[in-house]
Amino acid sequence: MARFVPWTLALLLAATAAAGTRRPNVVVFYTDDQKMDSFGFIRGKAHTPNIDRLAREGAYFSRAYATSSVCSPSRYSCLTGQYASRCTATEFAESTSAEGVTKVLWNMGIGDDEWTFPKVMQANGYRTGMVGKWHVGLGSRYGRHRQVPGSDPSDPATKEVLRYNQGLNCRYIADKGFDYVGGAYAGNPDDDKNLVKTGCNVHAVEWQTKHALEFIERYKDEPFVLYYASTLLHSPPPNESLKVDPRLSPLGLLDEPIVGVLPPREDVVRRAVAAGVDDPKLQAATWLDDVVGAVQRKLADLGLADDTLIVFFNDNGTDDSGKGSCYQGGAHVPMMLYLPGVVKPGERTELVANIDIAPTIFDLCGVVPPKEMHLDGASLLPLARGEQVADWRDALYLEIGLTRAVVSGDYKYLAFRVPPSYLERPLEERLAEHKAAMEKIYQRNPWTKKSWTIDSEARYLQMGMAPGGDFMERLQIMGWPPAPFLENYFDPDQLYDLKRDPRETTNLAKNPEYAAKLDQMKGRLAGLLSDLPGTFAELKP
Repeated sequence: MARFVPWTLALLLAATAAAGTRRPNVVVFYTDDQKMDSFGFIRGKAHTPNIDRLAREGAYFSRAYATSSVCSPSRYSCLTGQYASRCTATEFAESTSAEGVTKVLWNMGIGDDEWTFPKVMQANGYRTGMVGKWHVGLGSRYGRHRQVPGSDPSDPATKEVLRYNQGLNCRYIADKGFDYVGGAYAGNPDDDKNLVKTGCNVHAVEWQTKHALEFIERYKDEPFVLYYASTLLHSPPPNESLKVDPRLSPLGLLDEPIVGVLPPREDVVRRAVAAGVDDPKLQAATWLDDVVGAVQRKLADLGLADDTLIVFFNDNGTDDSGKGSCYQGGAHVPMMLYLPGVVKPGERTELVANIDIAPTIFDLCGVVPPKEMHLDGASLLPLARGEQVADWRDALYLEIGLTRAVVSGDYKYLAFRVPPSYLERPLEERLAEHKAAMEKIYQRNPWTKKSWTIDSEARYLQMGMAPGGDFMERLQIMGWPPAPFLENYFDPDQLYDLKRDPRETTNLAKNPEYAAKLDQMKGRLAGLLSDLPGTFAELKP
């Protein structure tokens, strides 16, 4: 792949050198599965002083969205600046229906010839680093993961295999545009059976943060971009990881615990409890907050705090069982931009999303992306500065599985369409498959028998993963009733007034008084779909 170095780079480097100034740095915090309750400044239920400061002294975007509300496509959109349905990975293409309906799920991958914001920044003289959770596919170019020979994380043979697998992960991720990769997970800690077998499927937060600080220290004299994708607050339960041996990591049992990077784990709980946080799950939010504080202190110690933009984004929400859907509980997330002297403090109410992160970085750093890099997002910098942007988007597109949605003004329209090819098999066959799958779910997870019933119609859920929904789909959408939207869940057309009904309990598409608004929102969605790959029922034949 040809390296893109715009002619403006030489002029920019010469100008900054002559002025005795340095180009700005960027740190992107991309967190995982954070409920709104885990942000102290939003609901006051968690102790998160460092994150609260980002919102208080930076620009807080209260109408931010993850355009696809599960881990992989959310990260794809952040890294590429485009909607996940533009993915060209083989696995993604193979999941497209016979009618051409693309299905955005965990089937993401970044091609060797695909531009990412780190690859663009790398080509423009920046040092780029990645720490934490990748989860955007892993190739086999550098070999395949080995199976550990035993379960003892202190055994040299076991540690050797874990080191090999970590090196493989890091080499693959580096190929996507990173000079430095460390403290990396291919996906979630409990996705890797090697880590589960050895008991190393934990949130090794000190280990991750150590690598982030090492990257900043190493490149403190050069402009840099750090993408820190924390594994917190995803499963396995972070509050359980707080209790285990802090030497446990994806490298096995470290010889010594990592100290001086973060406050002691027991102190995390103590401070959270002292602040009135009794819920163990929310106490782990303080652990994540410590990560943000550690990075900020490192920047301050090196005199880089006023030269570094901090972007904070949560990959998707988990409120109201909305993860994996276009509902607010999964798609609506907080976003903050923080840069003293540049970003004007205060709340912003414009519609923004993770697709805007890459363009914002380019804009701040004076980088022109290559012409062949398609960007669906736009720079947030003018909004963050407090400027009035007359032509800012008035509608935002969301996608996941078999649903598409648009948010505009106070309203959201959600379309759920099951492709005809999914329903071609006789109901008896689909129902038999569904019953067999449910029996396996019951055996592995006995607690599901209380509320997870057989669907006599073997209907597809909004992710479209299997007749009647597979385990992951049911867990994320219907696993913890009562989810407020379940009464309307299977409605093909759904219209919500987000101002009056933020939990989306009343489907206005059924109300004749909202027929004109429904038609208007359908038209907005159809217009957005027209610029994207794939078909979508009558909205994009």
